[in-house]
Amino acid sequence: MNTGKKELQEQLADFSRRSFNRHLIGGTGGNNSVRIPESGHVLITPSGISLADVEPDGLIECTLDGEVIEAPKGFKPSKETSFHLGIYKLRPEVNSIFHVHPPYSTGFANLMEPLPMATVSAAVRLKHVPCVGSALPGSDELRELILEAVEKYPESEAFILKEHGIVALGPDIPSAFYTADLIEDTAKIAFVEKTILAARER
Repeated sequence: MNTGKKELQEQLADFSRRSFNRHLIGGTGGNNSVRIPESGHVLITPSGISLADVEPDGLIECTLDGEVIEAPKGFKPSKETSFHLGIYKLRPEVNSIFHVHPPYSTGFANLMEPLPMATVSAAVRLKHVPCVGSALPGSDELRELILEAVEKYPESEAFILKEHGIVALGPDIPSAFYTADLIEDTAKIAFVEKTILAARER
């Protein structure tokens, strides 16, 4: 990925807003990030700002060790920054991470089961979306749960988190976004299938 920092800022802001508009997130939840190739630093969405309102100049730049390099006055990195940075360290092929809280995917995650592969497209594209247990947002426990799953399932490009949505990984920003979007669409189809089957059994 040879995209420059300014273009990455614009693209991350754009796809963050798309996340909100696609109902992958509500309120001020969720956090998205991208690796900057030339520096190895990371751009991440700020804490307390809705993804609907993210602007290119409102992103936080930090090192893989969490040192803030550049941030607008009064802005701070997402409280989930530590697991983003941990994933980048574990998976050098990953250049973007989207963490969103869509309802259908989160519903399946709360059952503590892998996402059902309800379509051929999902089976081919996603293959296996493991489920990660629950912990408080921003906690070391949540970080460790996610990183353990990333290490355990090195071929997986996404994970569903109990009570906490999706973590989607990609080689670039669009890939991470479209993976999250596909997961939620797949979860909707799986829900409809289960609802129809339950109705037939009544």
